[in-house]
Amino acid sequence: MEGLTLTVSDEERVAGRLRPEQHSRAALLLHTAGCLVLRNLLPPEVVARTGTAFQRIFADCVRSKQGDSWYQVSAQERAVFWERAARWRIFPKLRPPFDSEMLLANPLITPLLEELIGKDFFCKFVSSDSCIRGSMLQAPHRELSAAGVAEPCAYILNVPLTPCGLDNGPLEVWPTGTHLWQPAMLARYGLSDDMQDGANPVMEAFARHFPSTRIVLEPGSVLIRDPGMLHRGTPNQTDEPRTMLTICYLRRGHSHDYGDARFNLDESLRDALPSAVRRLFAGADLRPAAAAEAVSRRRRRWPWRPGLPHQARTDSK
Repeated sequence: MEGLTLTVSDEERVAGRLRPEQHSRAALLLHTAGCLVLRNLLPPEVVARTGTAFQRIFADCVRSKQGDSWYQVSAQERAVFWERAARWRIFPKLRPPFDSEMLLANPLITPLLEELIGKDFFCKFVSSDSCIRGSMLQAPHRELSAAGVAEPCAYILNVPLTPCGLDNGPLEVWPTGTHLWQPAMLARYGLSDDMQDGANPVMEAFARHFPSTRIVLEPGSVLIRDPGMLHRGTPNQTDEPRTMLTICYLRRGHSHDYGDARFNLDESLRDALPSAVRRLFAGADLRPAAAAEAVSRRRRRWPWRPGLPHQARTDSK
């Protein structure tokens, strides 16, 4: 992954922007490879505060979990969450420290996103990717209907809150232009790219034709990736949870059923956000009734296959 890693300098952090040559290289890597690591982007104190707060939310979700149903709500923190196959998806409320401009509207990243997905891009959701011992090796997959489009429609920012090493569930990626593969061509030859937590031997065999890499991330660095790039989660072989925040940005006009800003915000929380962050959620319907309906409706759906009924999740495992 070294060739897809750029180190942010102290001068760039102070200036609040990448040097022109760094910006150009970052934009081209995202366009061609589909991913990029920015090393030493975030101040240690921002990551430490966020990590400590997330540990509290994670513990609340563990205590609150009832059975295996999707889209549960934790008792104290009111975080929407679920756990499947030892992987937790947790949507924290965007109150301090999760409302930080450095996390959600970072001035070094925002110009890249504006160039690639438009100046009026928006944030669809903020969640966690938290895996624990017992997590499985996922099938190679792509997501958010972002693959094979004429121009990029989404990017995900992964922010490690714990060290992400080779032994605790690093993300495995195929940065060889796999985000450009046309879905219709794959389907013609029986390749499905939307299976995550079930077996997909045809895609597994095909993916072996291309080099992949497992991404090691230290807190302070971030991964920017096109969700249309082939990737997967790997097992956590340690006794400590491995957590990254997953911040999803979409081009205005693009939509997907997965995730919802209403899991993170209500109207009062949005009003309290820093202005640069608040604009990313300007179009979200955050009325209480809409938020309750969002959770209720999605409980009846299989999160990774939004067109299938809830029962399909057991059939596909």
